[in-house]
Amino acid sequence: MCTVLKGTKGMAKDSWFLPFNQGWNDGAGKPPNPNGLKTDYLWKRILTPARLTEILENYAQVVEEENPKTGRKKQVQIFPRFHQLEVVRMILADVMEHGAGKRYLIQHSAGSGKSNSIAWLAHQLISLTKDRKALFDSVIVITDRRILDKQIRETIKGFAQVGSIIGAVKEGGGVSKTEQLTKYLKDGKKLIISTVQTFPHVLLRYPKLTLPLPTSPPIGIYKSHT
Repeated sequence: MCTVLKGTKGMAKDSWFLPFNQGWNDGAGKPPNPNGLKTDYLWKRILTPARLTEILENYAQVVEEENPKTGRKKQVQIFPRFHQLEVVRMILADVMEHGAGKRYLIQHSAGSGKSNSIAWLAHQLISLTKDRKALFDSVIVITDRRILDKQIRETIKGFAQVGSIIGAVKEGGGVSKTEQLTKYLKDGKKLIISTVQTFPHVLLRYPKLTLPLPTSPPIGIYKSHT
């Protein structure tokens, strides 16, 4: 499965191909299929009209990448891998069934596309509705390191169709991170991105901080490396 098309015309020689396997026994590959080919999940579960439409609407993205050495920018097309589709779909389905308040632990390996999975999940969580009401007022994405914060911030902003819904806490600009986070919380930004270290400063500086009473509790997504 081609997950990233590169080159000015998306030429195959410039493209990046990654596996679209389901995984087997906590490793690569595909599980045995007693009823047919191991790969039949691709056309039975992924390439159906409804699923393919969903992928094109909520996952497939054309994002801009910048070369850190040259500063040159280019557009790259991104397509989700199997495990990314599954983790987002499973969480969304469980939230729709059980509502807010549950905890989930998703373990990913290095290079598995954690930032993309988080971005796809965050953007779709803020769009979830039940009985014509939003399930979440805000989604807060938290990281424990600056480099992760910058990475996830750029990924989420790159996937956004409407930039104004995002409150990204970052250094610089003459406004402290504490003040930025406080403002985004007060304003009820749909997507808030911050490091975990910033929250204690908000509570210390504004111990009586009162936020607009949400119609439903916000959800936090935490990304860390161990």
